[in-house]
Amino acid sequence: MSLKSKIISHLDTIQDQETLKQIHNWLDAFLEADTKETFESGEIKAIQEGYEQYFSGSMVSPKEASKVFEEWF
Repeated sequence: MSLKSKIISHLDTIQDQETLKQIHNWLDAFLEADTKETFESGEIKAIQEGYEQYFSGSMVSPKEASKVFEEWF
């Protein structure tokens, strides 16, 4: 399965309209950007890990994340 097919397959599983709107907005902004961004391999790995966590359901709510950040500071 190609990467494009995998992405489309993942998108097909998303039911939340707000999440789909956010992805749509991100894609629009990405495609309309005048310059192409380059990312370090560590940044790419972090993004891939984030997607894996999102799709596996191992995420925390924004409220929980805020609590963790407050504890750090």
